[in-house]
Amino acid sequence: MRFTEDSAYNIDAGETKLAVFDLDAMTVEHPMGIGYGSFLKMGELKGIKFEAVLIRFDFTLSEEDIGKTVSYAELDLPVRLVQDTLFSLKVAFYELLEDFSEEDSITAVPPLAAGGVPDSNGTVPERLLNIQSSSYNLDPILVNDWLEGTKDHRGIAIVPNEIPASPGIVEMNARDYGSDPPVVRVEFTDGSTANYAAEADYSIATFTTDGLDCVGGVATRVYFEFDIEGLDDRAMIHYSSLVLTVDNELSLGASPGEESLLELPTNFYYYLYTPGSGDYLDQEFFSGTGVNAGDFDPYETETVRIPLVGFIPDVAEGERENTGLVFQSDLEGSRFQRVSFFGVDADSLAPRLEIIYSLPADFSGNP
Repeated sequence: MRFTEDSAYNIDAGETKLAVFDLDAMTVEHPMGIGYGSFLKMGELKGIKFEAVLIRFDFTLSEEDIGKTVSYAELDLPVRLVQDTLFSLKVAFYELLEDFSEEDSITAVPPLAAGGVPDSNGTVPERLLNIQSSSYNLDPILVNDWLEGTKDHRGIAIVPNEIPASPGIVEMNARDYGSDPPVVRVEFTDGSTANYAAEADYSIATFTTDGLDCVGGVATRVYFEFDIEGLDDRAMIHYSSLVLTVDNELSLGASPGEESLLELPTNFYYYLYTPGSGDYLDQEFFSGTGVNAGDFDPYETETVRIPLVGFIPDVAEGERENTGLVFQSDLEGSRFQRVSFFGVDADSLAPRLEIIYSLPADFSGNP
């Protein structure tokens, strides 16, 4: 150490700097479906396509109904909300060839029996699903076979017959709503009636839109890779963050029914982690060490700045392998949500890594 003659120690303070690193980013799909929910959904909403509804009914006969014959049957779907009062979907009903459970993670329509479910005339019509139409007659012979157990009832699938001219969504009560579930109503030849409620139901959804999107419900995540080799080896890191810019017009906080009828919050809840593997084909990629979690309003927030806490210092000092960062919906197993970010080609709006650091003070002791 060098001291001046008057014993004063002359130090030049280190500079505080901001380093900005570009990120490589890609969307990665982790196949997952949502089994439980208050509403069943069909149609399309913000690029999320609800491709089918599966419903299985509890056809357990009461003692007094054993041996009776069905004379009339209808399926009642408790439609609660459509995106537009004029919106309709043309759909068809099919028998399922495989069992399903709400605990399953179903990402594609299961095998279906050919021909479709007949109506009371024994024909297979095209059904219209909208706010006015929600009850559909069924072939009483088929329903009678289900009740007697002479034909296995694994459930039915409701699938669209065509792609509508404009996107829209129909939401109806699921069994988990707590009241007024989907039900098959029957009348027997003796004039008595019975209702058979859904014992399991499921909405199958996909997301295929191009862009930098994180989507809950269909487990679409965003993977960020970065290189901080250009950071000064002497850097003392004070703060670091992942900075993302939201495209508000494409974002979804909650479906119309969830927002207006259930009053669910519309904030997007996220979880940021560093994966156990940098190879997205490796199953370990889909889990890892948490870095941060939080939420923001996808309709109003323009810039999301996520603190990276001790992650970047650990990477810079070689104490942690740099396998990148994964941004996911923290509700991807329970809610359909979407947030879209501007991509790597969006210039000043592109995702980036910001690091605030300082360099060591100059201890040269220059008088």
